[in-house]
Amino acid sequence: MSRFYPSLPLFQRKIETFCEVRLQPALNSADYENLRSYMLGLVMRQALPPLHGGRPNWKEIGATCRLSAEGQKIARREGRHAFEAIMRWLNSGKKPKEKAAAQPVPAAAKAPVRPAATVTPLRGSMPANGNNRSVEPRPTAPIFVRVPVNTQQKRVARG
Repeated sequence: MSRFYPSLPLFQRKIETFCEVRLQPALNSADYENLRSYMLGLVMRQALPPLHGGRPNWKEIGATCRLSAEGQKIARREGRHAFEAIMRWLNSGKKPKEKAAAQPVPAAAKAPVRPAATVTPLRGSMPANGNNRSVEPRPTAPIFVRVPVNTQQKRVARG
């Protein structure tokens, strides 16, 4: 199924005008005509230009359009805007992907939550961490609490 792109004739005319205003004065006639035909062909086919890293691939464009070395430098500087406009125009016609809404799972379909099994250690067995040392409580350090400044004692130890 073909995609719908808004105002094909209008955009084609914009590319033609761009080529006349920006490319024709800068390029020789053969390079101008080749590049102009190539851009209009992309618009008519509704195809992206060859890309390299998300940007137009100028080596491939230059080879396809048979641009001279000087013409390719000028086309890269001046024609970049037209190729970016073509890419934006093509991407604007795409429908945004709709995110699938998370469907709530009915309560009957959910697995019941079961409590974890508790294991009581046998007398004389090793602790769960595999350490043979007995577990002794560590001494706690006193906790200091701030007291208002106007009193004599600034810290009070609690233990």
